[in-house]
Amino acid sequence: MNFDSFSHGQIISKLWLCEHLEPYLPEKATVFILGSWYNLLGSMMLTRNCNQYQSILGIDIDTEAVSVADKLCETWIIEKKLCNKVGDANTYKLEGPDVVINCSPEHMENTDWLNNITKGTLVCIQSSNMKNDGEIWDIKQYTANIEDFVSKYQLETVLFCDTLQIRYENNKGYDRFMIIGKK
Repeated sequence: MNFDSFSHGQIISKLWLCEHLEPYLPEKATVFILGSWYNLLGSMMLTRNCNQYQSILGIDIDTEAVSVADKLCETWIIEKKLCNKVGDANTYKLEGPDVVINCSPEHMENTDWLNNITKGTLVCIQSSNMKNDGEIWDIKQYTANIEDFVSKYQLETVLFCDTLQIRYENNKGYDRFMIIGKK
């Protein structure tokens, strides 16, 4: 298990997402989370307001990550609010949910997943300006700034778009970008 999923930046980014996405959610929303990893986001969303969601589906290409997600999200699986599945976000049928979230597009080879989302669906995307720089972040699509981010992930209607600066004492850090809107 990679405990980086519980790192400061990961948790702060997910809380930021929850705070800004919740006002736009329809009642009893069905949500797909692409590249869900251990689906900590789905668990956080349900912990914050379980009654706001009909269901949350976490989709990740990594079988081992989905196995860990099932253990970490057991409460919500038992409550029949959450499910984790192995799948490729770029080829997964993304029709039907009220909301599609992708917090890891920088780790994906392309943006096919965005093209597969039904027009009119509420979409939330997060990415960062992190580079590999010898680290093992597995960044496949680098985004330098918020302007590049918005250009790469064009939505029909933008409801929210901003940058969260994550900084540390040793002058290291990065910017987290988020856009919420309608496809």
